[in-house]
Amino acid sequence: METKCSRAIALAACIFSISGLISGCGMLPRGLLYTDITEPLCVDARGTPLGRSSAVGDSKRIKIPTTQVDLSAEWDTRAIGDIAKRHNLSVVYSCDARRRSYVFGIWQSDEVIVYGE
Repeated sequence: METKCSRAIALAACIFSISGLISGCGMLPRGLLYTDITEPLCVDARGTPLGRSSAVGDSKRIKIPTTQVDLSAEWDTRAIGDIAKRHNLSVVYSCDARRRSYVFGIWQSDEVIVYGE
């Protein structure tokens, strides 16, 4: 009885430490099945107005995981100048970045949200 219990504790400790090492090194994405993160692109935006309008530009990426060759494709643009031009923004005040990924990062969408006038 004691050996079964000690084996179970040792196995649990091993799994816990391996998962901690893998996620601590950044080898696993934040969410395995779904991730949705929004972060500011401008780090010092104190006192900066957001403007009267906002525009979004995004790019998509699909990645097929293999062991030898990186098979991936990315399309569309998320360049701040392109987004501002496309949506008739003459002044850009601030920008945010949003990343969504699904199913182990196989499908990924990156957006840039531009605030301005």
